[in-house]
Amino acid sequence: DLLETEPESVKEQLYQDALHDTYDCETHYKSSLAGMQSTIVLQSMFCDQLSNRLAAQEEKKKNSKKGGQLVGDGLPRLLTSDGFHHHVVQHQRAAEEEEAGHEACQMERKGRAV
Repeated sequence: DLLETEPESVKEQLYQDALHDTYDCETHYKSSLAGMQSTIVLQSMFCDQLSNRLAAQEEKKKNSKKGGQLVGDGLPRLLTSDGFHHHVVQHQRAAEEEEAGHEACQMERKGRAV
């Protein structure tokens, strides 16, 4: 290795010193690059979380427009009809999906808190 040999002249000593400085700069740049890469990874993870939250909020707003009541207009209905039964089943599925989403968010928060 060039840095471990004894310099035979002043010029070789200057070259070795320059090479040491260059290696030091390279080490500094590599550590800076690793820091920047880790920052990008963390920012990407944060953006993904925000994107998921935004999508969930938009979906919640979209679903909340349908309303939480099955029969909310006060008009009489035949509650045994196939159409109403289908509507009840859809309402139950939406409620279960919303509850599962809340549970997933809570688990994610607990995971981040630890």
